[in-house]
Amino acid sequence: MTEQPAPLAQLIEHLHAQGRLRVWSVIVTILGELAEPEEPEGGEISMSALLELCAALEIEPQAVRTAMSRLSKDGLVSGRRLGRQAFYRFSSAGLEQYHRAARRIYAAPRDIAQWCYGLIGPDADLAQLQKDSAADPPLIIGARLVCWPSAAMPEGLTPWLQRLVVFDSAPSVFPDWACSQVFPALSAESCGLILRLCDALDEPVMTAPQARLTRLLLVHYWRRLVLRYPTIEAPLDNWPLARAHRALARIYPQLVQLSGGAPDCATRFHRITK
Repeated sequence: MTEQPAPLAQLIEHLHAQGRLRVWSVIVTILGELAEPEEPEGGEISMSALLELCAALEIEPQAVRTAMSRLSKDGLVSGRRLGRQAFYRFSSAGLEQYHRAARRIYAAPRDIAQWCYGLIGPDADLAQLQKDSAADPPLIIGARLVCWPSAAMPEGLTPWLQRLVVFDSAPSVFPDWACSQVFPALSAESCGLILRLCDALDEPVMTAPQARLTRLLLVHYWRRLVLRYPTIEAPLDNWPLARAHRALARIYPQLVQLSGGAPDCATRFHRITK
């Protein structure tokens, strides 16, 4: 196998260092990132191209076929045959899920200057608050403090306002104990990997296939982060998600260009706000 550039080799190593690999999840990222599902009917990819991509990621062909069978059975992808070749794309249900997720995955970084804070009463059901605001969650610090952008209060918090002590003056400092309540919940390793390797790619020297794999894996790790921990911005220094987000949005257009992606793809993260 051709030796990969160091950043790409590290990305592939990280892929297989997270326990049992969810091949179906990698395929979802491939369909979303490389098959151009923004086309009117959703883009598609051939099984031969999919197997080639996965082989470069050190994923066995049988694992790919098993994962694709699972996605088809779950109704998330559909296939067609043309001669001896099979092609796959998101089904209508899968495409709907993709577009809903893409609004988070490819959102532009935001610069939030003002935050509101709410002290949760001792009798409040924190689990219910988290459930009510799951679609657009506030950041919960400790067990009793929630914060959200002043200009855009999460809709799920509206029923809770009468039960919060709300103030808009930022704490002068967040002590280590407060940060320790939220940082461990993040995948700091993946955040750090994205940040470190995006910095290393400022002067990338790689072929189009290598750039395609690098772009794919960076988005894959970001997708897993942002869909699990949707609070991208926070009023905390060195918030890992925000730093990883800015690094990826900055390098992404260059990776699209190097990988031969459609020009429209380069604008997926939009313009980074200062």
